Amino acid sequence: MQFLWKRALKDRFKYVRRPIEDDEQVIRNKCKFGHRKGQTRKSFTEIRCEEIQIVQIKEEDVYLDSEVDEHINWFHQEYVKAQKNWGEIDNRMSQTLEIRRKMINNKTPLKEILKMFPFLKCPYQLFREFQLLTRTDIYKKTQQILEMYSENILTSFSGVENPVTALLHERMKQFTDEDILKYMKMTATCLLLPHVFGDDPTLFIVVNEEVQVPTPVLKVKNPFNINACEFTLYLEKEKLIQVDDCTMALAALIAAFHVFGVQYPRRLYHTLNFLDTLIFDINSPNFPSIREMGNNELQHPLI
Repeated sequence: MQFLWKRALKDRFKYVRRPIEDDEQVIRNKCKFGHRKGQTRKSFTEIRCEEIQIVQIKEEDVYLDSEVDEHINWFHQEYVKAQKNWGEIDNRMSQTLEIRRKMINNKTPLKEILKMFPFLKCPYQLFREFQLLTRTDIYKKTQQILEMYSENILTSFSGVENPVTALLHERMKQFTDEDILKYMKMTATCLLLPHVFGDDPTLFIVVNEEVQVPTPVLKVKNPFNINACEFTLYLEKEKLIQVDDCTMALAALIAAFHVFGVQYPRRLYHTLNFLDTLIFDINSPNFPSIREMGNNELQHPLI
């Protein structure tokens, strides 16, 4: 008898219960734990479930605990300081590597990642991130590549008229210092590299023009002007890193593809694959004879 009032209460309100099919928390739980067995018709819950999958990645798969929040707040405060504690920055970037990789793998927007980890906009930290992922010194490898192949590539272009080598020879007449001449040749190699493989140079480097592609690309101003040369790495058409050295610029370009998980553009694949084989010591690649290529593939505005 003592439970009859409970039964009466349930009977009274059993037809006026609030429908919870469209309740946000119920939808999330069903997305997480599944649905009832035997359900064949695609319900409103399932449709909504599909719509919130992206939100669920952010809230569940990439959960930011209090420790990560503390690191992020510290990054924000340290980033604006004139004198930065690079040792502590290295330590905290290493500690947050796993959560950063999860965010990148889950296609978290670039602006959000850079807002949380602003030091990825520093060349040193971009290179260090690459080294943590691949155990490879990208700057050292890039410097070796340019030094090893610059003479061969420039020699291959010697019999072909193109604006890069023409401007290079003109500027080289103004200097006698070996280091400056070597730097100019390495810069020319960066500009010519996609031409070697018949790839689209606008996906690699644009000179004195606006960036038009979302993939990592270098924008170069005054490439052979020692005092005014400027390399800027763009990603998703936004400025990421600015340097004044061609070796650092090329290293940053390669690192950006790997660190931010960007797929190689089809029309730049041969160039990037060539660099990868050298960086990761896969094999000894060969590049085609430039004399066999037509002049139409060598158009690259410099002025």
